Amino acid sequence: MTSFPTLALDLQPLSALTEGVGFTVINYNTAAQTLRCVESLSKNDPPPAWVLVLDNASQAADYDLLKRSLAAGPATRVQLFRSETNLGFAAGSNFLIERLMQTPGCDCIGLLNNDAVAMSALVRLLRQALDEGGATVGMSGGRMHRLAQPEVVDTLGITLYASLMPADRKTTADPYLGPTGGCCLMTRDFLADVKTMTGYWFDERYFCYCEDTDLVLRANLLGYRPAYVDDLIALHEGQASSNGQPSHFIAYHGLRNAIWMQWKLIPSGVFWRYAPQWLLAHALTVVRQVLSGRAGLLWAVYRDAFKKLGDIRQERQRFAPLRRTDGAALRAVMSPRFYRQGYATVVWAQWKQRWFGRQA
Repeated sequence: MTSFPTLALDLQPLSALTEGVGFTVINYNTAAQTLRCVESLSKNDPPPAWVLVLDNASQAADYDLLKRSLAAGPATRVQLFRSETNLGFAAGSNFLIERLMQTPGCDCIGLLNNDAVAMSALVRLLRQALDEGGATVGMSGGRMHRLAQPEVVDTLGITLYASLMPADRKTTADPYLGPTGGCCLMTRDFLADVKTMTGYWFDERYFCYCEDTDLVLRANLLGYRPAYVDDLIALHEGQASSNGQPSHFIAYHGLRNAIWMQWKLIPSGVFWRYAPQWLLAHALTVVRQVLSGRAGLLWAVYRDAFKKLGDIRQERQRFAPLRRTDGAALRAVMSPRFYRQGYATVVWAQWKQRWFGRQA
């Protein structure tokens, strides 16, 4: 990946920068959102010292707009990279994190979804949470609301439920496992430790979706307790590259990757304790997808998940002795709920629209 074409946009730095902090942003055919995101970071008080942008094989016109606009854009240190193939969020983020890890003086690395708009205090609040939390925090995240409805919660991080299924945390009443990959800040020491112990930051086999849960779960099992800032730090448009619509792509990667995450990382004691809920979750998933006309999708999910079972089991065996916490510690940050409150209502509304709405 070091051979990627690089456009260095070392613009005149602002007089006051958040020393030691760099952020990464990934673009895929959404240059307008990416430019808005970079601009919002540049307007932070103070802004990050570095912003690294990866174009993930966007169409030529989109990339050209991104390149031209960044060159004339915000006065902060911006560097633009381009890949001729779509690496996905996992590998793309790993590439940018590696670049910042090689940057002298960069001791905190943040990720922000390109369709998010940073509030002016985002960098300061996330950095403050890391500084105040000490070495065992490692990661920090905060409150994100919807861009179109700023009063509505988009995500408050990640919760792992009794079904062993992760989901966006919608209320502070649910336990906080850690931040989403769409908005977080991590220390250099944390990132170095995770890579040393597990071999990577994001699991590139996932491509996208659930890779952030995988990282946060490894963090917890290595003894870290990510910090949460209950202040509004960003507004999120949501799935801009897919036009905000549910898709086979999202469902496939979300389900397949959740299975890999469960097999790879959930301690045996925890897994067997929640096995009935886990089985029920998969049964309900089968029912939902079949009733939604996605039987073929289910076949692809379970077929491809089982293809990697051997590799996943070997990795599980390698990681298990390295864990610094036990199953009880993980259960302490899990929700006793089967799954996110209100989710069944959403699914029922979708089914009514699909079946009864069509008949009407």
